[in-house]
Amino acid sequence: MLKEKGNMIIKKALFFTLSGILLLTSCGPDVPVSPDNTLGDIPILDDPLITVHPNMDQIHLQVKGSDDKPGSQLSVYSRVFLTGSDSVWLFTELNDRGEKGDQIPNDGYFGITVDTTISDTASGMLTAQFFAIDSDDNMSDTVLAFWNLSKNTPPYITNVWSPDTVMRPDPGLTDTFVVRVQAHDNDGLKDIIAVFFQVRSVDDTTVWNSNPLFVLNDAGIGADRVSGDGIYSTSLTISWENRLVDNIFRYYALDWSGNMSEFVLDTITVYKDFIPEIHNFFLGSSSQITKPTEGSPSDSVLFYVNVSDENGLEEITSVHLLRKNPAGSWNELNFPRGYDDGLHDDFSAGDGWFTVTSGFGQDDETGSYYYRAVVTDAFGNYVLSTDSIAVDLIEAIPSGFIPDNVNKKQR
Repeated sequence: MLKEKGNMIIKKALFFTLSGILLLTSCGPDVPVSPDNTLGDIPILDDPLITVHPNMDQIHLQVKGSDDKPGSQLSVYSRVFLTGSDSVWLFTELNDRGEKGDQIPNDGYFGITVDTTISDTASGMLTAQFFAIDSDDNMSDTVLAFWNLSKNTPPYITNVWSPDTVMRPDPGLTDTFVVRVQAHDNDGLKDIIAVFFQVRSVDDTTVWNSNPLFVLNDAGIGADRVSGDGIYSTSLTISWENRLVDNIFRYYALDWSGNMSEFVLDTITVYKDFIPEIHNFFLGSSSQITKPTEGSPSDSVLFYVNVSDENGLEEITSVHLLRKNPAGSWNELNFPRGYDDGLHDDFSAGDGWFTVTSGFGQDDETGSYYYRAVVTDAFGNYVLSTDSIAVDLIEAIPSGFIPDNVNKKQR
């Protein structure tokens, strides 16, 4: 019993002595690889393998070991070096018992799976050295395996889906809308923590406001429809106290390595559904028009429409006319349209006064025509003038008829 214990102590002392010599004499990956694949006095190692599973934070090591002496027990070890380093980063013993990552017991392949973490920012070649010691304390030559570490790349955003405009609710009310962002990562979607956003200050455009709640998720929670599809979503709330301004958002994705995507900008305009108002509508030409004959144009019928819109005149999409013929039928005349451009008989651009120039055709029946002004805006509002204006279409000017005075555009 004492003899066996003594032999064990001597064996362990020899192992640690040899390991110390190996660490001193081979402090880096530059260790000669020699077995010649023939059986001899020392153990033989073949088929070295190192595999890195960054998503699982695991490294798998495996090597085939053999010995010429029947019944000899091999002890197989591995040293792992990080790229660019001569220091041993990981030292471990492999087994052939079907345990701890070894797949099949007693098949001559020694393996182990180690839980460890390699920085996502590391790149280059990972090197694993394998060596074995047999029952007679013979040490094998060292064999090498390599794993190429690719540097973790930043995520990137390709699409943003959000409304261009959001109407501010009435006092005391709130409303919600959904924002979706499509993000990618060459290292896998699991590498993305989330998508975040910031909102630019309206009062100081150099300031971007952020909040821990300014985050979009891809976990199938809340506004997100499908988990893990790369579409990150959130719902945002707008209240009646929100200002009527352009809100500038910038979105970015963040991964577990701390890499951040480039910002992607998006604008959501908050508006109040103000209805356009028609303040004045009058005729700027004669109220009696002679019916045109073949080959001659009609005299122009000139209308002036004064319009305002608290959302801004740029939201006005059309100013045109509604006309009732002598038979009593109303028809919308989408063309010609009114202009506030300082041209087309318009006096001044952008002053809210629109000029509409109309006329008659040879097929129009004589009689009294009634006109109303129509104003539409970008939000679907449709406004009619309260008053209508009568214009008579006649065959010929009666003898002795004195036309009405032409009204001038009042400023």
